[in-house]
Amino acid sequence: MYYRKAVAAALGTAVLLAGLPALAADTQWTYYTYFGANDKPTQLHRAFAEDVLKASNGRLKIDVFASGELPYKSSDVLKAVATAQIQMGDAAIGSVAGDVPELNALSMPFSCTSIDKFYDKAVAVAQPYLEEVFEGKFGAVPLMQWVMPPQQLWLREPIDSISGLKGVKARAWNREQVQMMQLLGGTGVTITPAEVIPALQRGVVDGAFTAAVPALDWKFNEVTKFGYMMNVTLAHQVATVNKAAFDALPEDLQTLLRDKAAEWAPKYREAMIQGDKSARAALTEAGMTLHDVTPEEEAELRSATRSIWDDWTKQNGQKAGQMLSDVAQACE
Repeated sequence: MYYRKAVAAALGTAVLLAGLPALAADTQWTYYTYFGANDKPTQLHRAFAEDVLKASNGRLKIDVFASGELPYKSSDVLKAVATAQIQMGDAAIGSVAGDVPELNALSMPFSCTSIDKFYDKAVAVAQPYLEEVFEGKFGAVPLMQWVMPPQQLWLREPIDSISGLKGVKARAWNREQVQMMQLLGGTGVTITPAEVIPALQRGVVDGAFTAAVPALDWKFNEVTKFGYMMNVTLAHQVATVNKAAFDALPEDLQTLLRDKAAEWAPKYREAMIQGDKSARAALTEAGMTLHDVTPEEEAELRSATRSIWDDWTKQNGQKAGQMLSDVAQACE
């Protein structure tokens, strides 16, 4: 009798549970990226989050939100993570340089222009600097470093030499590109990503700096004719986690998250390398002319912009200068 009652009770419980929704994850995080919903980096972030969910057997769910889906700009990401408004953020060091100016070494013109050298050497060099500042000042964990492909200058009209940049007004991605344009006889202006295409369409600017991948995503081929492929800088990105949220995870999930970050860094690397090649080919097929700078032009550009390194080091101190020197040496 007792056995039959127990079986009946168990069956009744099973029926009730079958009608309930699946149990929620043990932990649910918000991950914000300033890239658009359909941009390649956002796709990578979502694939990473799905892998973490699967590997954790549903215990850690990371919801990825793109630009426009949360009320943050790229410059807000680190503060939003630090104040636990979000648990994860895709922090572009160039965009959050107002908060961490001493970490902005890769934004210096030509300090590191090779994706391979960045991953092979510069990541290990930069990590201790990131950990000291992120954890010490912001209570944040720099979980994974990655980079966008080298930034280029996309122009409405072609130029045939560096001297052709005189008088050119270009949308700059960061302060250093503003300085660079000034040194080359042009003008750099700050425009939000959403305003870049309209500004090019109306002739408000003559060109814009960005990598080939977003240039294709944003359809630069419809508003520019020429790519001056100068490989000026890599956009240094850090997948950043609120430290309190990270520390609250069980130890096995902390380990899993770090392991997955290490596993996915090469996938970001390969995706960006292939994305850069594909974007260049697609932009050329769409009618754009892409000019790779010659070694002589690169040497001239490096010489003309080296004072930016010196000014930045003076402003940000010895440790910042050391990071720049270490990164540049790693990327030689």
